[in-house]
Amino acid sequence: MTARPLQTGAPVAIDYLETYPNLIPVCASWTFGQWGCQSNDSYERTIRDFEAATKSSMPLTLIATQDNIPVGMITLGERDFEGRPDLSPWLKSLYVHPFHRNKRIASLLIERLVHEASRLGCDTLYLTTEDAKYLYEKSGWQEIDRIRTPYGEAALMKKVLPPFAVD
Repeated sequence: MTARPLQTGAPVAIDYLETYPNLIPVCASWTFGQWGCQSNDSYERTIRDFEAATKSSMPLTLIATQDNIPVGMITLGERDFEGRPDLSPWLKSLYVHPFHRNKRIASLLIERLVHEASRLGCDTLYLTTEDAKYLYEKSGWQEIDRIRTPYGEAALMKKVLPPFAVD
C-alpha cells in the first residue's frame, strides 16, 4: 500500500513486516537500540518478537520504506506498559530513522496502524510517550494519565477508534 508522497522524493510505502522478513533485523536493531538496551531486554528476544509479527493478529508490525530503503516502523501489540495490564491493545515501537524525520512518516505510520487496529476489531488504542505527546495529540490521541516508565516520566494516552469500514 503506497501512502501519500512526501514533500520531496519518492513516495513512502507502508506494508506488513511479514512481507519483508529480511527487514526484521533492521526493526530489531532500531527497537533494541532505542528502548531494549535500557530495559534489560535482549537483541535475540527482540528479533523473536518481530518474527512473530503477522498481518492477521497481534503483534502486527508495519514497515515504512522509501526507494526500497527502510525508514520507519510501528507495532500494534497486546501488551506494553506493565503498570497497566488492564489496557489493551497498544501502539508500540514507533520509530523513524533520524535521516527521515520531520517528513510526516510518523504520522503516516500512526494513521495506517489505527486503520489496521480497526480492521482487527479494536475500538481503543493506548500508548506511552516520554517526549512525543504533541505528535500523538495531532493525530487525535488524549492524555489520560501521567506515569513512570523505565525511561522516565511519560504520558499515558488513549485513542478511540472509528469503526472499520470495508472499502
